[in-house]
Amino acid sequence: MIIIFCGSMPKLVIIYGTGSHNTERMAHAIEEGARAEGIETMLKNVNEANMNDLKDADAIAIGSPNYNHAMMPTVQKFLNGLADIKLSGKVGLAFGSYGWSLEATDEINNKLASYGIEMIEDLKIKRMPGDEELEICRSSGSLLACKIKNKEAICAV
Repeated sequence: MIIIFCGSMPKLVIIYGTGSHNTERMAHAIEEGARAEGIETMLKNVNEANMNDLKDADAIAIGSPNYNHAMMPTVQKFLNGLADIKLSGKVGLAFGSYGWSLEATDEINNKLASYGIEMIEDLKIKRMPGDEELEICRSSGSLLACKIKNKEAICAV
């Protein structure tokens, strides 16, 4: 029996909103961690993202800073638009920076989980991420990559 891997390379799509670039820095570090594991990534600001970006994703990371005790309105609109897309079976991550409260990442997690996405632990960084926090972000990207690499279909021929 010969065992081959079916399908294409696992893919992580990272969509983020940002105000002062803290969540953007986190998104780039998540991507670095995932790429180091050898998976395909797509990184987009929420203002440039569309639903088709997610169709062949194995994992989805959505980030927003806390904005008036909630996620950014642009991120909320994007998430609400995902209701008609089949997302169950994918792996997800909610991430973002915050000042004093954590509603944005909690709301993202709840919304993605309601779509059937298997969520890993939220990634929350207070204010601007420094070197240590960026390393934590890279670790989250690595974890996402490893989770979807282990989900690859193996076919017997």
